[in-house]
Amino acid sequence: MTGRGAEPPPAAGDPGGPLLALCVGHRCSALRALAGTQDGVAELQETVRRSPGGVLVTAGCLGPCALAAVAVVAHRDGATGGCGGTVWLAGVHEAPRAEALADWIAAGGPTGNGDPDADLPVPLVEAVAGLGPPVGLPHGTG
Repeated sequence: MTGRGAEPPPAAGDPGGPLLALCVGHRCSALRALAGTQDGVAELQETVRRSPGGVLVTAGCLGPCALAAVAVVAHRDGATGGCGGTVWLAGVHEAPRAEALADWIAAGGPTGNGDPDADLPVPLVEAVAGLGPPVGLPHGTG
């Protein structure tokens, strides 16, 4: 994200979609390399790119390094640009979890019903590290 100042609200017709914040810090990147899933970041990037209304945010470090490679997922509303609650996922460097995350994002990710983990794929259920408040995005990010 850049500090470009105020931008207009999301365009009418923005379908909304999944917001994926992915840690690409030193520890998470090293865990992906050790697990042989380092290409997973590029694959997730492409999955988000193909997802209607999807937004990918990569972060140098999301903080909870003890949880292994971390991702945060939320639903982004197309009409307002706002996001719903977040689900924090741990261990997404493991191939089954990385694949399930990509599949979930491709299918649209969490719904906008306010419960970000309601339709979580089975391989990600044990990956849930917690639920969090909605995140804020600057206008024009989506």
